[in-house]
Amino acid sequence: MPELRTAFAGVSNVLVTDGSSAVLVDGFFSRPSLLKLATRVAPDRGRIEEALRRLGITELDAVLVAHSHVDHALDAPVVAELTGATLAGSPSTRKVQEGYGLAAGPFEELVPGRPVEFGAFTVTPIEAEHSAGDRVPGEITEPVRLPARAKAFKTGRCYSFHIAHAAGSVVVHASANFVPGALTGYSANVVYLGIGAAGKQTEEWRERYWRETAGALGPRVVRPIHWDAFWRPLSKPLKLLPKPFDDLGATMATFERLARADGVDLALPALWQAE
Repeated sequence: MPELRTAFAGVSNVLVTDGSSAVLVDGFFSRPSLLKLATRVAPDRGRIEEALRRLGITELDAVLVAHSHVDHALDAPVVAELTGATLAGSPSTRKVQEGYGLAAGPFEELVPGRPVEFGAFTVTPIEAEHSAGDRVPGEITEPVRLPARAKAFKTGRCYSFHIAHAAGSVVVHASANFVPGALTGYSANVVYLGIGAAGKQTEEWRERYWRETAGALGPRVVRPIHWDAFWRPLSKPLKLLPKPFDDLGATMATFERLARADGVDLALPALWQAE
């Protein structure tokens, strides 16, 4: 049986592969500067191609978009085009693809609870909730033309992804929030768990969040994601989101205590490193 491997590439970019089939969550590699985020943005093909090279990606079965904000959906249609992948997400993500002039590319609209086959993987999208303080809620109803304002990338539908394979299962839960009971009945060997802004919540909230995600799924391994400043290029070392946005230390203190009690291997993932 082929071995299942994962790799982290900043924000909530997670590659899951068996060496033949592969799916990638988001694929946000351009990481435009704060100045560009305040004006207009567009995918940077050079940065995208370098990231794909670092991950060893030439082909993908699917690019799975957790929601349609700029730090998730900006590059996804381009990554799908470059790798021959199906772009999979909400109708809002489809509007991004259409606006880029890539409407002829394959697209799979994801419906929570309905499994989809991508190569050797069965991906089940699960209803999710964006973290507190969503600055651009709503649906994208018109094609997104480039260069675009960051606020054009509205949330759309939010998903977690249960990615099942004969060799094991992975859940990528990008946003630090939960729909009560949404993950009940699912299990995973590995969970990539979004923690952005969780440090600004109460200890009680973080405990509930852990119970609704890692606690429900029963993984052996949890790797926190979406904790890095997403406007810094991947050519530089990752830095934490600044304190006005998050407090990683508070989140990790809570999660380390809960992970010890649950017997879970908890650690921040290393950039590009296969596990």
